Amino acid sequence: MKNITHPSALVIACLATAGCARNPNVDIAGSYFPGWMLALAGAVVATAAAHQLLSSRGVLRSAGHPALIYPSMVLLFTCLFWLCFFA
Repeated sequence: MKNITHPSALVIACLATAGCARNPNVDIAGSYFPGWMLALAGAVVATAAAHQLLSSRGVLRSAGHPALIYPSMVLLFTCLFWLCFFA
C-alpha cells in the first residue's frame, strides 16, 4: 500500500510545533509564572506612572477618551517589557 502523505502536511506540522521549543516561565519563590503575566503586571505599574506624569503636565486632557488611552498604554508597555526581558 502506498503512503499518501502530502509534503505540505509535514511543513504545517513542523510550523505548528515550532512554538513549543521554549517555555518562558520565571521562578518566583518556588512557583513558576508565565513571562507574559509578569510583563502585564509591570505594564500596569508603568501605565500608572505614565498617568501621573502625563496628567501633571496636562497632556491627557486633550489626548482622547480614557477607555482607549489606558488599554493602549498597557498593551504598549506589555509588548515592550516582553521584548526587553523575554525575547
